[in-house]
Amino acid sequence: MRSQAIIWPLACCLWLLLLLPLRIRSQCVDTGEPGCLHPAEVGVAQRYCIDPTKYWLCSALGQKASLMKCQANTGFEQDLNACVPWPAWVWKPCIEPPSRPPGAIPC
Repeated sequence: MRSQAIIWPLACCLWLLLLLPLRIRSQCVDTGEPGCLHPAEVGVAQRYCIDPTKYWLCSALGQKASLMKCQANTGFEQDLNACVPWPAWVWKPCIEPPSRPPGAIPC
C-alpha cells in the first residue's frame, strides 16, 4: 500500500512534464557577430556581447568575422572602438551590427 502512495504522485508529475511543450524558449544568447556583408563593417571592431574582453573584426566583405581578444586587464569599449583598462570600461547594451551571418536568427 505504501508503494502505491509514492508511485501515484510520481506518475502525476511525469504526466505533467510530458504535457509541457517540448521546446521551452530559454534566454537568448546573442554574440553580436557581424555578417561582414556591409562595407561599414570592414576594419571596424564590434563588441562580442557575451564576453567584454573580446570583439569581432571583419577583415574583408563576405568573409567570416574573426573573434579577437583584448590584452589582459582590459575590456572592449564600443564607443572608442578599442580595448581600455577596466576602470575606464563602462557597460552598455550591444549595438546591432549592420549585417548578420547567413542563417543567423536574432533574439
